[in-house]
Amino acid sequence: MNERFLMTRRELLMAGGALALGALLPAGRARAEAGKLVAATYPGTWSEAHRNVLKPAFQKRVDAGVTQSIILGTDQVARLAAAKGQTPPFDVAIFDPPQVLDAVRQGLIAEYPAAQSPHYAELLPVYQDRWGPKVSMQVIGLAYNPERIKTPPKRWDDLWDPQYRGRVGMTALNSQLGLAFLAELNRLRGGSSSDFEPAFRALRELLPALGAVAANLGAFATLWQQEQIDIAPYNFNFVQTLKAKGVPVEFVVPETGAVAWHTSLHVVAGTTVPELAVQYIDTHLDPLVQAAMMQPPYDVIPTNGKVALAGAVTQSVAKTQDALAALRGVDWAVLTEQRSALIERFNREIRV
Repeated sequence: MNERFLMTRRELLMAGGALALGALLPAGRARAEAGKLVAATYPGTWSEAHRNVLKPAFQKRVDAGVTQSIILGTDQVARLAAAKGQTPPFDVAIFDPPQVLDAVRQGLIAEYPAAQSPHYAELLPVYQDRWGPKVSMQVIGLAYNPERIKTPPKRWDDLWDPQYRGRVGMTALNSQLGLAFLAELNRLRGGSSSDFEPAFRALRELLPALGAVAANLGAFATLWQQEQIDIAPYNFNFVQTLKAKGVPVEFVVPETGAVAWHTSLHVVAGTTVPELAVQYIDTHLDPLVQAAMMQPPYDVIPTNGKVALAGAVTQSVAKTQDALAALRGVDWAVLTEQRSALIERFNREIRV
């Protein structure tokens, strides 16, 4: 009886010592020894697709744990910058172009080892990048409420139609959606990268029609759910998410074409599990994974050339991968340099 008690006590002491040692280990070393990966993901559809599709596919491929941290791109950059020189808070980052530019400038992400990523070569060239593969696209067009607007809008200029007075929505310029729309409006109205006056003149003319300007994408979704707006620039994916929740909203590409940018995954500089990070990213490039994420309720646009476009993507955005890759982009390098000044001007002249 006493012997059994002594053995149990000894085992407990040994276990306690191991726990104490683990607590003393640097976070990165402990993470590496545990075979665990921490990957950033965006809120909403992204986190759901990554939790329900990407995570199980990764764990089937690799015997490793993974924690998915839901965090916006700008917050990822801030957290990585604060931890620079130490163990990063996560091993894989997910960024849109403005955050990629910031992360590269600050040395927060590593060059992507394409040779170690079997599915990388399956991406169309436009989706291949030295800093990390582009795993999807964000496509901007016109969203509208089909219960209130019986004839679908055809062009951006429809936002200025008097029949929509007080029912037009926008997001502030702290979102990529707001900036992308501003850049496209400026292009259509004859502006340039150094002259945004045409865009702001058009927005001042739009003021009587604006029903609300959302501070962020979360607030923008609420406006749609509460039917406070009927027409607005919006992301294809977010429209699909709202439709899945029963919100009356449809998406249409304007006659002048959609605006698009890429979302990419990156190996964080200083990660203690770089091999796992590459395996996780390569799993996202797997055609089977991308095909699954293209299905409702995720509707994540694929970038692997082996994935045939289907469903809502072909109905609303593009019929083929080549047509998808040819969508017009935004010069984020130029736009990002002026972002602070543009936000300040927008808040002063336009925000309601």
